[in-house]
Amino acid sequence: MSEILIKNGKVILFKNNDVILDKKDILIENDTIIKIENKIDEKGEYYVIDAKNRIIMPGLINTHAHIPMSIFRETTEGYKLYDWLNKVIWPIEDKLTDEEVYYASMLSFIEMIATGTTCINDQYFFSKAIRKAAEDTRVRTVLTRTIQDIDGKDKMNERIKDFIELYETRNRNDSLITYTVAPHALYTCSGECLSEVAKLAEKYNLPVHVHFLESIDEIEDIKQKHGEEAIYVLKKYFNNVHTILAHCVKLDDKDIEILKGMDCGIAHNPVSNLRLGCKIADITKYLDNGINVALGTDGQGSGSNLDMIETMKIACLMQGGIHENEKRITAKDVIKMATINGAKLLKLDNEIGSIEIGKKADIIILDMEEKLDNITTLPNLNEISNIVYNINGRNVVTTIINGNILMEERKIKNLDLELVLNQCNKVVKEIKEALN
Repeated sequence: MSEILIKNGKVILFKNNDVILDKKDILIENDTIIKIENKIDEKGEYYVIDAKNRIIMPGLINTHAHIPMSIFRETTEGYKLYDWLNKVIWPIEDKLTDEEVYYASMLSFIEMIATGTTCINDQYFFSKAIRKAAEDTRVRTVLTRTIQDIDGKDKMNERIKDFIELYETRNRNDSLITYTVAPHALYTCSGECLSEVAKLAEKYNLPVHVHFLESIDEIEDIKQKHGEEAIYVLKKYFNNVHTILAHCVKLDDKDIEILKGMDCGIAHNPVSNLRLGCKIADITKYLDNGINVALGTDGQGSGSNLDMIETMKIACLMQGGIHENEKRITAKDVIKMATINGAKLLKLDNEIGSIEIGKKADIIILDMEEKLDNITTLPNLNEISNIVYNINGRNVVTTIINGNILMEERKIKNLDLELVLNQCNKVVKEIKEALN
């Protein structure tokens, strides 16, 4: 399918730092948007998608997740972060196989397609199995192999070797898969480990993707491990590389001032932070200070799902909870966080994040028709606010990534959900036994 014409819909566009809706037709040729006009003539052999009563928007960008963690959905109830990791997640992860991770990843990729995520930034291991799933689903993926040395230098060296092999064996012709270098966190990495990660990032010219100040326990743990506060450790090792900071719940004013001078941005994960009792990141303050903030879901173990539309809503509502009568982020702000801000954070904004001529065709279409299934949006007085507050990922009817239609009219193409679920349920049975 070389040319796709999307007609009769309202398109979310970014103009003069504003978010607007404008009725436009969009023409896609191969993987690229080539026309955005009031009316495009249907002459030619186009595949036509009628978007009447629908909204067309850039695909959602999930800037922090752990793709295979579909199999850990709803295992966090009753746990604090450290207890959940040490007692539930890490012991089970140690026993996973490549095949199990592949099918768990496939389930997550199907969830993304079904809820409108077109690009995801992963931090996990079993990276070749995840890469195979990304290749099979054709979802845009930023991949890595998590590195840490909490269990010794030999393990660190193994992980570094794994990452190098992963990166060196990449398909250089596959533009859908890009890479970061990912130390797990400052509290699980020694100074030597962080130094080696920084060298890898500089050698390969890749961003660093790291958990940073997710919980109150980290503040003292990092100080004890490194002999100084977390922000100074971060600056010491990663001042010269673009850094994706996941969470940043516990930043103070000093931290913010230092981050303003670094090449970095924040992947905000509101649902996961609430589920694990990590409190609320003041992203309104971060944005006011000129720090780029994007959105993530974290893994389904702590974030429950990969529905980025739900994440937008909760991100907005949470800021109202900490800024009583003050200025705070709006629906328009959070739509940018879920799209163009995410693209900037991942250094992909020249290709994705907005609907523009010359950019890759990563596009989703939302059903906003006046009908019973959309009763929570009616009357539709503010369509942009309705996207954030009154719909969810199931309103996504069509998902296009790189010009490929992966879902149309809520039908996933070329992927066997039943097979994937059957394989995942075998692993889930083992997880339930381990939890009991």
